Amino acid sequence: MLWYSGRVRGKNEVGILVDKDLRELVVEVKRVNDRLMAIKIVVGGYTLNVVSAYAPQGGRRYDDVHGGFGFGDRNGGGTSLLEYAKAFELVIANSYYSKKAEHLITFWSAVAKTQIDYLLLQKCDRGLCTDCKVIPSENLTTQHMLLIMDLKIRWTRKKRAMPGIPRVRWGALTKDKAWELGEKLLAMGAWRSSGDTSCMWSMTANCIREAAREVLGVSKGFSGGHKGDWWWNEEVQRKVEAKKATYLKLVESINEGQKSDNREGYKKARKEAKLAVTMACCV
Repeated sequence: MLWYSGRVRGKNEVGILVDKDLRELVVEVKRVNDRLMAIKIVVGGYTLNVVSAYAPQGGRRYDDVHGGFGFGDRNGGGTSLLEYAKAFELVIANSYYSKKAEHLITFWSAVAKTQIDYLLLQKCDRGLCTDCKVIPSENLTTQHMLLIMDLKIRWTRKKRAMPGIPRVRWGALTKDKAWELGEKLLAMGAWRSSGDTSCMWSMTANCIREAAREVLGVSKGFSGGHKGDWWWNEEVQRKVEAKKATYLKLVESINEGQKSDNREGYKKARKEAKLAVTMACCV
């Protein structure tokens, strides 16, 4: 994906080329003029501001923003770029790597060879850049070479903290438990609430929750996985593992005869696993 800025297309414009996998991460594009533009990319928790500027420069007077490696002599535009980088706490990434001339020259014509394209990074993100160079064999036009920068970003997903919440063991509801729960709700007067609809609903719901906790009990409140599930006992584990084994046999079946036999075995193991889970929930 190419973003460019210029009054006349194909002449005197600047541009930034973004890989197709990252183009959806571009959140802002600023076109200042035909010699200066910037885009903002949010990736892996980092916000990267990429600036494309048309201004040659070199030298080592600005040690805090310029790494000292460049091509050609600095002119007024180059000084302006350095001042801009200094004012906004940026560094010129492609000035920090010692390269051959062909890996520095970004504009190559029959009469001139010069460095007019630069990549800028925030100072705090300087450590993310591992390399920056020109690829001579790739060019966007007949004279402008492709300038690339390698960034090493650790892209990790943040895990949400899920504190355990005790829950009513509704799976333990049997006929006997249901009768006991009904008797308890009658004794608590859950159906004798009065007032408006909201008050009646709140009163009845609170009575049901309180009675269910006493009759059915509550879980330990572990979240995620089988480790904290009160119904995940040894019998359930054994039945589930047997179901998995029969499923693998079914998948690996070669001929129709084996498939038919393994399919019946899988159905039987699946039924037994479901029955084991149901029995464990009712304990």
